[in-house]
Amino acid sequence: MVKPAVSQHGFTLVELLVTLSVAMILLTFGVPSTRDFVMNARVSTYANEFVTGIQLTRGTAIKQQRNAQICVSTTWNSNSPTCTGGTDWSDGWVVWVDQNRDGILASAEVLRVMEPLNGKSLFTSTANTAFTYDSTGMVSAGDTLTLCDNRNDEQGRTITITPAGRVNLSRGGC
Repeated sequence: MVKPAVSQHGFTLVELLVTLSVAMILLTFGVPSTRDFVMNARVSTYANEFVTGIQLTRGTAIKQQRNAQICVSTTWNSNSPTCTGGTDWSDGWVVWVDQNRDGILASAEVLRVMEPLNGKSLFTSTANTAFTYDSTGMVSAGDTLTLCDNRNDEQGRTITITPAGRVNLSRGGC
């Protein structure tokens, strides 16, 4: 009499080791590219937030026929934020319109605030602590800002604001 074949379920130790080896190789190549993807997305987001702030400032100045300003602010989260100066835009910024034309930022004039960037990002201007747009959409002084993270390569962004008030965004610059 012939015994029926016994079916085995599971896998051998060799099969397990081969599977783990393949998984480790895939993770070795996949994790760094995911990290770069996240860091690139963060830099792009910060640059886009700033460009949106600039466009809001310019558009509001034209629409309301009043001076509007975007400025560096370390007090962005207070009830009455102020323009604190400095060329480190990673501290945060405030967009406001001078409704009463006194040149002083009042809490009722604030349009938008931006919190500081994470500690791994550097966002600096060559000279300007603020950009003031007049009713024609012209800026008081153009400048170039550089946004970089801690990778020290060409993954940053360069934001140029022309004297005509236009914004140009490009890759690189770190």
